[in-house]
Amino acid sequence: MKTAIIGAGMTGLTVARILSNAGYEVTVFDKSKGTGGRLSSRSYQGGWIDHGAPYLSVDLDLCYDFLHEQLPSGNLQLWRPQVAGHLRSDERPHSIGVPRNSAITRGLLGDQRFQPSTRIARLEAGRYGWQLYNDGGSCLGDWPLVVVAVPAPQAQVLLTGHPSFAEQLKRVRMEPSWVAAIRTAERIDRWPDVAVFEHPVIRRIVNNTAKPGRGNDQVYMVQAQKNWSECFLEEPPEAVGRQLLASFSKLAGSGQRHELLFTHRWRYAFAEKPFGRPFLWDRKLRLGVCGDWCLGRRVEDAWRSGSDLSVHILEQLSEECA
Repeated sequence: MKTAIIGAGMTGLTVARILSNAGYEVTVFDKSKGTGGRLSSRSYQGGWIDHGAPYLSVDLDLCYDFLHEQLPSGNLQLWRPQVAGHLRSDERPHSIGVPRNSAITRGLLGDQRFQPSTRIARLEAGRYGWQLYNDGGSCLGDWPLVVVAVPAPQAQVLLTGHPSFAEQLKRVRMEPSWVAAIRTAERIDRWPDVAVFEHPVIRRIVNNTAKPGRGNDQVYMVQAQKNWSECFLEEPPEAVGRQLLASFSKLAGSGQRHELLFTHRWRYAFAEKPFGRPFLWDRKLRLGVCGDWCLGRRVEDAWRSGSDLSVHILEQLSEECA
C-alpha cells in the first residue's frame, strides 16, 4: 500500500521502516534538508555537532534491540559519560549515534523514498485516498494511507479539517528550548562530559567532543532552562546566542576566549503535558498521528509511539494488503 509519512524524526522513520519491511510503499516528507527531528546534527569543519537530543536514554530493551537490528553496524553505540548534577530520571545517558546522532534516523531511512525540504501544508481527501499539498499549493500526489509524525501543535494545524483529531491534540502542551554550540580554546576540566546546573539561564552543558566520531575539538552544546527559553522565545538567535555565551563564560570561570558557533531554537522541544496514549488512528480515514509527545519527552517515547502505531496499522489492514 502506498503510504505517506510526514516527519523524518525517530517516530516517522520507525513507522517507515516497519511498514516498509512489511511491503508497504513508503514516501517520507520533511521540511528540513535531512532526517533527524530532535536527533538533528549539524556539520562543522569536517565534523559533526549534535544540536538536538545529545544522547538516547534507552531503558526499553525492545527499542534498543530494534535499533541494533535495523541500523547499519556501528551507527548505534553505548555511551557512558561522566555526569555532574541531577538529571531527570528519564534522561540518563545510554546510547548515541555514530558519527552523529542523525545517523540513527538516516540509517532507519535507508533507501526508502525521501522528499526533504518539503513542507506539507494541508491534507485533502481525494479519489484515491489522501492528497498532500506543499506550502506552495502544489499537489504532491495521492496516498491511501497517511501518518503524521510531527510535533502536536504542527499536527493540529495540519489536521484542522479533521476536527476529531485536532480537538484531541489541544490537550498536549509543549515547551521550547534554546541551544547554542560554543567552542573553547582548551578543554574545561572542571566539567565532566555532561553537566547539569541549577542556574537561571543554563540547564545542561554537554561536551560534544567527548562523543566518538564527532571530529571536532572543544565543542560544547549548551541547553537553556525552560523558563528562560520561554521568556526569550521570539528573540533573534544572535541576541539569544550572545546571552548564552556570556552565561557560559561566567560558569567556565577561565580567562580563555569562547566562540559562539551557532544558536538554534527548538520551539517544540519537549512534551510538558503528553497526550497520554501512544497514537491516534482512524481506520476508516486511514490516517494516523504519532510522536514522542504522545508518551513523554524521550527519543525512546518517539520510537514506542511509532512502533505501536505501525503494529496497529498492520494488524488492522493486513487482510487488505495481502
